[in-house]
Amino acid sequence: MTLHKKALLVCSHAHQNKLEDIRVFAVAEDIELFEFTTEDFFKTPGSCLTMADHVVIVVDEENITEHVNLAKTLNFSLGILPAASKSRLHKWFGIPSKAPDALKLAFRVDATAMDIARCNDEVVLGMVMLGETPFIDQRSKTYLNRQASRWQHLLYWLALIWSSLKNLRAIKPFPVTLTTGKDVTLKTAITGMVVIENDINAAAARLINASLSAQDGKVSSILIAPKSISEYLGFLVAGVVSGESRVNRLPKAVSYIKSQYLKIESSKPLAYYVDGRRREAATIELRLYPQAVRINTGDIAQANPAPGNHSKDTMKIDNLPTNQARLSMIQSHLPLFTRALEDDFKDLFLLLRDNAQLHTHYVALMVLSVVVASFGLFLSSAAVIIGAMVLAPLMAPIISLAMGLLRGNSNLLQRSLTTIGAGVLLALGTAAILGLLIPINKITPEMAGRLHPNLLDLGVAIASGIAGGYAHARESVMKSLPGVAIAVALVPPLSVAGIGIGWWQWDVFSGAMLLFLTNLVGIALSAALTFLVLGYAPLLQARRGLAVSALLLATVAIPLTIAFKDINDRWQIENDLTREAFVIHGKSMSLLVPQVSRSGDEVIIRGDLVAEQPILLADLRVLRQKLEDQWRRPVTLELTTRLRMRPASH
Repeated sequence: MTLHKKALLVCSHAHQNKLEDIRVFAVAEDIELFEFTTEDFFKTPGSCLTMADHVVIVVDEENITEHVNLAKTLNFSLGILPAASKSRLHKWFGIPSKAPDALKLAFRVDATAMDIARCNDEVVLGMVMLGETPFIDQRSKTYLNRQASRWQHLLYWLALIWSSLKNLRAIKPFPVTLTTGKDVTLKTAITGMVVIENDINAAAARLINASLSAQDGKVSSILIAPKSISEYLGFLVAGVVSGESRVNRLPKAVSYIKSQYLKIESSKPLAYYVDGRRREAATIELRLYPQAVRINTGDIAQANPAPGNHSKDTMKIDNLPTNQARLSMIQSHLPLFTRALEDDFKDLFLLLRDNAQLHTHYVALMVLSVVVASFGLFLSSAAVIIGAMVLAPLMAPIISLAMGLLRGNSNLLQRSLTTIGAGVLLALGTAAILGLLIPINKITPEMAGRLHPNLLDLGVAIASGIAGGYAHARESVMKSLPGVAIAVALVPPLSVAGIGIGWWQWDVFSGAMLLFLTNLVGIALSAALTFLVLGYAPLLQARRGLAVSALLLATVAIPLTIAFKDINDRWQIENDLTREAFVIHGKSMSLLVPQVSRSGDEVIIRGDLVAEQPILLADLRVLRQKLEDQWRRPVTLELTTRLRMRPASH
């Protein structure tokens, strides 16, 4: 490593205690030093520089900008010795923490020509911060000590999340006009902004899915511009999950501009911070001067600029709110969910209004799907039933009903309810006729599977409703609607209910109809909630419709909960019966494939009881008594006894 043989040493009175080590190093390396106080050097810098063209400064981060300004103006190279051991100068310029290594770097000959950023003509060495910038401010003691231990790291994140959530309702986007070096002008509203120069490994840099470089001739600006509280929370979650690594995808609340020039204009003065120093102005101009000053830097961790035309600006601004309607919507306060704009409403409402109409093709498809489903139920053919689910048009008006409930649109509600009602009557009538005509009066396994709905069926309906609402709102996923129809299976339970009418069997009709109502209510409520989250109605407007849907859901959930409890009880009983063999009168007995049913409080058990010795009636009485004592309820056994004979041992 080649070192300067002559150098100026500039140090303020406050840091004179640092000079002795530097003098010892200079003597050892045969370097001629010319010492000046900071005050004297700035009085007559020109005359001082006649002695040497390399200046080594002992400085803290608050006062270094004056030296950088002067180095740019008078074109001398600069070596930096941070006065504090934990100074950010170490990170900004890659200065080693060990004093001997820092001294060698400060006097090294090969200085790096560095970019210089200015904010309103003030040198920026680390970053500029504006507005609310959680996960960004790294000056706090909690942040600096976060790597000391796991406890300190946890404390840092808890403090950060608490401070962010505490001000959640107070966050208010403010309008600004952005102008880049390519004369691109954007009118938008942001809650915060960070401009990065040398601090490329800062927390702010980890919020974008792009590599930064301190020497790319551009300043990188990260704009925090949520369109709703949910988007802001998503931004907070991205910051927590990413931790000390970069995010894989730009959060919805974050945009990114990389340009040599950027101007931020506001109608009123904005408070901002340049490397932690508070400033205030209505217009903030950021300008970068490429390779403007020569500074001795260490191994600064920076990515090489991507190949290509570096004169082009990089703008990832799809997440920025620029629509005037959107800006008016969010500037008073952030809504809970991102609101859909008029263009989004127009296309979706036209689709849902058409889906709510009682068309002839709706009638035809309804009848055909019920016919196919009924045949599939009698044949107990899952494939045929799935075909009927795809044919069924009933999902569309239920999604229209969800939007009508959400927005309180009486016209859409009336149309969708009329269409759904007509479809239900057609399905019940068609299936009842088929039940009378087909000379089979036996409940097949496919029918039986739709007679005892429980909370799990409600879960399927809710998930399907979310998928259906999302698929209608997002044209790109409309092709997934057949899959949603198959998942929720609206027509098969209606067909079973109609067959129950044809057979005049109340238990068949009631069980299948409960499953259909479960699907109907679950889809309508969850689809309405999906539309709410996607911003198709404000929460105040949606309250009444959601309350009605929730009441209906709670009503349907009562019998489903009872049914689920009954199923869970039977599962527990079956588990008790198969967990281990029974030992009765010295005989080991195993119950194979038990079938458990209930009649009131009585438990009925059917299955095969296997033993290696003959099973007597007295054995069965003891077994029944043992089970009654265990479950504390009467037990009826309907068992087939089998004798197991193993091969004779050799």
